[in-house]
Amino acid sequence: MKRHAKQSATQSVISCKFTLLTALFSVLMTFLLPLSLLTAGRITPVSLQPAAAVLPRPASDVPDTRSAAPASSAGTAETPEPGTRDSAITLTVELNGKNRKMTMDQYLWGVVAAEMPAAFDLEALRAQAVAARTYTLYRMSHPSKHHPKAHICGDSGCCQAWISRKDRLAEWGKKGREEYTEKINQAVSSTDGLALYYRDEPILSAFHAASAGSTKSALEVWGEDYPYLQEVSSPEDEGSVPNYYSTVTVSKKEFSQLFLHAYPKADLSAPDCADWFGKVTSDQAGLPVSMEIGGVTADTGEIRTMFGLRSASFTVECQGDQITFYVTGYGHGVGMSQYGANALAKQGKTAEEILSWYYPGAELRQK
Repeated sequence: MKRHAKQSATQSVISCKFTLLTALFSVLMTFLLPLSLLTAGRITPVSLQPAAAVLPRPASDVPDTRSAAPASSAGTAETPEPGTRDSAITLTVELNGKNRKMTMDQYLWGVVAAEMPAAFDLEALRAQAVAARTYTLYRMSHPSKHHPKAHICGDSGCCQAWISRKDRLAEWGKKGREEYTEKINQAVSSTDGLALYYRDEPILSAFHAASAGSTKSALEVWGEDYPYLQEVSSPEDEGSVPNYYSTVTVSKKEFSQLFLHAYPKADLSAPDCADWFGKVTSDQAGLPVSMEIGGVTADTGEIRTMFGLRSASFTVECQGDQITFYVTGYGHGVGMSQYGANALAKQGKTAEEILSWYYPGAELRQK
């Protein structure tokens, strides 16, 4: 009986030790197993990505992290190499009356090279690439009646200017060719797929060469209001823009013929042409929007087109038999000023900041 009791006590001790060892082993496995799997690469920590799109820095400023990217096809699809979003889009471009198929990145290279001097700051070029991509997406969803069989054309008066790589390289010559080519390559590839949106739609990202100290609203120029195309100050000046001030002189006879053709009710019978011109209406920035000529109100944008002026920001002077327009800036004045963008870039502004400056309220995204 004592022997049996002793054996029972011994078995109880062994059972308790086994239970404690089992519990200890379970605790250790709970903490050590996930750690071993994590270090083996089987569990990947989750990283939170920012919700808003931000323009990546040019390749020269970005650490090479491609070796750390997942090797799976799913990972590659979500984080494509630079240029893959643009190269996946094919569009039809009308050039010199003929339609050509090309990818978005091929098209954008030619637009940036044609629309903005490659000597400009890289951040200005990157802002131009985004504006050009956005305008292209807008035109693809809003076809023009001027080229019904093409998404877009190479006429800057209708859509955007475009030049082939071969022609642009020939114009650059040997000096600066490598530097300029690389800058435009970076401007397009580092902004791959990025565009400006308003209410989930690509915006009408209008741009022009140089404003007269302030851009114009689309409502004033085209009679249609866009929340993101409003008047904003622009820092370019005569020191940074070639031919910032220009003049156009016409005879009284030539002026009378052209103006009466557009406004037949105007009265230009006064012998002194200074009497033809009356009240000038200006916008909030002090830029002319319209003026009374011969008793009718004429839009300054129409006058600009009529007499081939560089912009609609002008004053008029009549002396004897001649009428002279004194013009400031270049272009319609709506949206991004290209020389203004370069001035902002020289002040240290990034492409994101430049785009936000000229297209207030628009959102930068990557789709």
